[in-house]
Amino acid sequence: RLGDTVPAEIVALSGTELFVDIWARYIGSLTQSSAAPTLLHGDAHIGNTYVLPGDDVGFLDWQMLRRGNFSLDLGYFLQGALTIEDRRASERDLIAEYRAALRLPVDEVPTEHDVWLRYRASVAHGLAIWMATLSGGDAWQRADICLAFAQRYATAFVDLDTAEALDTICD
Repeated sequence: RLGDTVPAEIVALSGTELFVDIWARYIGSLTQSSAAPTLLHGDAHIGNTYVLPGDDVGFLDWQMLRRGNFSLDLGYFLQGALTIEDRRASERDLIAEYRAALRLPVDEVPTEHDVWLRYRASVAHGLAIWMATLSGGDAWQRADICLAFAQRYATAFVDLDTAEALDTICD
């Protein structure tokens, strides 16, 4: 299904490379961070959101709840919700806005560098989840939705040099 719609290096990944070398390493890093742990939704994609009157937005489907580094939900949501073009154009500004909105003691606010590094590494989660979901055909999500998400995360993986970010935070 992916054909030439994602970078060749993504298509070339074996299951072990994707799920052990990339995804499991990232998931393992979530509790190894020096940043204060936060409550994580764990499946914060656009399909798990709702809007109330007054434009308040919430998340549903909380069975993946866990604690760990902020980057899981931040990256998974932004990289999946935005088109490739919109992500490229606005992700740095959105991440800066996220960091500025944190209500933490000054000495606990992650540095700009750390937020960016963790965001880059977080692509590992979305890529693995949506490649697996895509492989199930229409079992969990419609194929067109799976393909769009897989393309977004695959492109982000290359754009953001996720492999290098993982090497930095995991070694």
